[in-house]
Amino acid sequence: MAADDGWSNVATSVASSTSASARRSNRPQLDIPEYVLLLWRAKWAIILIALPILALAILFAFMLPVKYAATSRVQVTLGNERVFAPLTTGADAQSANLGQEEITGSEIELIYSPVIFDRVLQEIGMDVIYPDDYEAMMEAPEEDRPLLYERTLLGFQKDFAAGAAPKNPVIRTSYEHEDPIVAARVLNAIVRTYLEYRSELFLDDDDGVLSQQRETLANELSAADAAIERFLVDNRIGDFDTEKESVASLYGAVTDNLFNVQAQRSEVQGRLASLTAQLALTEPTIDLYVETNYQQQLLDLQIERESLLSTYLPGTPQIDAIDRRIQNVQNLISSQGDGVGVIRRGPNEVFQRLDQQRAELEAEASALQTRFEELRRQKNEIEERQLRLTRLEPHYQELLRDHSILENQLRNLTVREGDERLIREVSRANLDNIQILEPARPPAQGKSMRLLVAAAGLLFGGFTGLIVAMIWIFSKNTMPTAACASRTVGLPVLASVRRV
Repeated sequence: MAADDGWSNVATSVASSTSASARRSNRPQLDIPEYVLLLWRAKWAIILIALPILALAILFAFMLPVKYAATSRVQVTLGNERVFAPLTTGADAQSANLGQEEITGSEIELIYSPVIFDRVLQEIGMDVIYPDDYEAMMEAPEEDRPLLYERTLLGFQKDFAAGAAPKNPVIRTSYEHEDPIVAARVLNAIVRTYLEYRSELFLDDDDGVLSQQRETLANELSAADAAIERFLVDNRIGDFDTEKESVASLYGAVTDNLFNVQAQRSEVQGRLASLTAQLALTEPTIDLYVETNYQQQLLDLQIERESLLSTYLPGTPQIDAIDRRIQNVQNLISSQGDGVGVIRRGPNEVFQRLDQQRAELEAEASALQTRFEELRRQKNEIEERQLRLTRLEPHYQELLRDHSILENQLRNLTVREGDERLIREVSRANLDNIQILEPARPPAQGKSMRLLVAAAGLLFGGFTGLIVAMIWIFSKNTMPTAACASRTVGLPVLASVRRV
């Protein structure tokens, strides 16, 4: 068994592991310093690759024009045109105002309108602002000119910029052009055209839209009036509400009279029945009186006695004598009767009075019956009228509701038209919510992309050369240092010499 010297096993294990890794990959085992060394050795290749790219970038940068940016500032605050007022207002309708941030944002959107840039381009002239595009458009066929004009307009918008800080009423605008004087002129024209266009949108008359709408509502209201009138004429009604109230009042009066007549008729019929029963028990004729001699004599003596009592006191001979005579006549009547007399008969006044009352009650009962029937007929007619009005009322209320809605809309629209007219007149006189704080002036110093393009060319050339060098390094099996060779082959390097 071989002796263990303390080195052979370790060397053998390291060699075997290194040989195994070398067999797995034939690539040189490089570390970061060795990569840097290889890149340094390839510096001239990187420079040769980067220089043409840098030269092209510098050439392109010098071809870029210098642009001058003119600036301007416009302050926008709340005006009457930004106050919300609905065309049709109700009892709970309220005006709502926009906040400063919303106002500034809307004004920025407005200033970017293509209408403004189109007007400026037409006013100053495309040959002044973009002469190259103008020449190209003039040389192009007629059918291609609108498209070229729109492309120029789009580029015009891109050269313009507008913005504002949050909740700041000041809008900063800028426009870039190769000519500083043209830049200032164009920017001032944009701001001026923006103010004119804004005035057209918010302050000028809206081609009589409110007046046309008011006339339309007036015609609709006239048609609604005609419909109500035709409804009343067709149904023979003067005033529906008055007719309804009159019919209700008449129905109540007729009903009260009907109940009263019915009560009176019942009372008369009861009285007539009682009177008829009483009349059946009463004789139509009665004995008026019976004339007899004894009775006449007795009556005469009694009258005479009363006359004597006025002169004499009872118990005197005169009074006693007349009393004896009266007693004798009474005895005679009691013994012989009344004697021969005359009996007279005639109509019974009680019967006649009862019969007359019966006739009057019958006439009254007949009149009450006739009145009762007439009142009941009137009540039926009134009920039919009420039912007819009840059936007609929904349609009438619908006509009134449409009429009321149109009337309110017309009234509100008329008020709104007057308010709009007043707002336009006041706003035309004083547009103090838009102020130009700083008009555009020709910029003294321009901006160019030359340095940026040159720096980008330098970075791109260096990056391209670096990539090419890395590709070259990975494609070669070069081992720059003895340590790299030792790691790659797994054997120690005893000596190294420079390449001669």
